[in-house]
Amino acid sequence: MFVISNFLYAVAVVLRLFIYVEIFAVILSALLSWITPFRYSSFRQFVDAIANIVLRPFRRLIPPIGPVDITPMVAIFVLVFLENFVVRTLFDLAVRLR
Repeated sequence: MFVISNFLYAVAVVLRLFIYVEIFAVILSALLSWITPFRYSSFRQFVDAIANIVLRPFRRLIPPIGPVDITPMVAIFVLVFLENFVVRTLFDLAVRLR
């Protein structure tokens, strides 16, 4: 059972890291969108590419409200929920299987 426990623990750690990177990328992308001189920089394109992994599905579902795009806020709420529910559940399962 320790093999399954270690596997679940490793999955939880990787998933948590992915969620934190995505939250940081979404926030940074939203902040950089307010700054127009950096529109064509390679750094901004990189951050937008990482943030769009999560934002693209939400942008299909939620239309912009005038000039305001609320999809970053919704995406962060969903990512925080996933971190608090799925990742913690995986950690708890890993601990109980030891």
